[in-house]
Amino acid sequence: MTSICRTPIDHPSAWTSRDLGGRGAITRPLRQNELDDIDRLLEQTAHLAPQAVTRGDVRQPALVGLLDELRADIMHGRGVVLVTGLDPSRYDPEQLERIYWAVGTHLGEAAVQSHAGDRLGRVEQDDKDPVARGYRSSGELVMHTDSYEVVGLQCIRQAARGGQSALVSSLAIHNALLRERPDLLEPLYEGYYLAIPEARLSSKPVTDEKIPVFCHVDGQVSCMYAASFMREAARRNNTALPDKLSEALEAFSAIAQRDELALRFMLAPGEILLWHNFTNLHSRTEFENDDQHRRLLLRLWLTVPDGRPVVPEFYARGQAYARVYREHQSTGAA
Repeated sequence: MTSICRTPIDHPSAWTSRDLGGRGAITRPLRQNELDDIDRLLEQTAHLAPQAVTRGDVRQPALVGLLDELRADIMHGRGVVLVTGLDPSRYDPEQLERIYWAVGTHLGEAAVQSHAGDRLGRVEQDDKDPVARGYRSSGELVMHTDSYEVVGLQCIRQAARGGQSALVSSLAIHNALLRERPDLLEPLYEGYYLAIPEARLSSKPVTDEKIPVFCHVDGQVSCMYAASFMREAARRNNTALPDKLSEALEAFSAIAQRDELALRFMLAPGEILLWHNFTNLHSRTEFENDDQHRRLLLRLWLTVPDGRPVVPEFYARGQAYARVYREHQSTGAA
């Protein structure tokens, strides 16, 4: 267990919704020269499949300048940015995917997200999903982190009703716990094992190591939060969560939902939301589709070379998906 940070975190990434005042604070509208460069990128890569675009293809000056700015904001600034200005009536879904993938190549390397090996996840209702993962359902997803350092969501279609997104700074949660319940930080820094849904049918359904909720490395606090995975690990191990950890998870989740901390908004078609997964949690409300409105978002999980310093255990969660994919391939499963 790393040393516990006992001082308030004073950094733009420890933001609160009260301080921001609304989604406008995280919004980065595309400028005309950037849109012109995006059109050049589309023309120059039209012969490639969208996910065959590489970082080397993204060399248009205004676009490169934009992506450098986004990376700095995500890695060293507030940790979240909402890119607007891609008109879905002007770009078809394949072009939107191509643009989004190109953005991802500049921020990191796309990681495997499931046993199928997909590196661009489709966040949509799929009642036939064999693993019943949350992002393939229409139900509410409570505040949590994903598995890799940088996460992106691009909205392609909205639902008929619902599907509101929300973000909260995990560092602001740390500050609140330090003020109100500092006794609960120790069990969160110790963490617990995770039972990752995608790994249920694999050789290792529960992690070998405890994954801390918070770590403190090189003066920086980072977070990996998946309370339901911890509870499932305890169930699979036929034991109970430690009482103090259970209390800490309840307090953490309650703080994460506070209106003065959490920023809530709807993603519109064409918009791209990018954030640092080790400094932000996200959630989604329940949604309902109809024949004309079927919600679809595209998800990127990105590894980042020379990224934020964290404990090695943080990477065990992402490595589980790569392992499940390898096992799936080795068995020759369809």
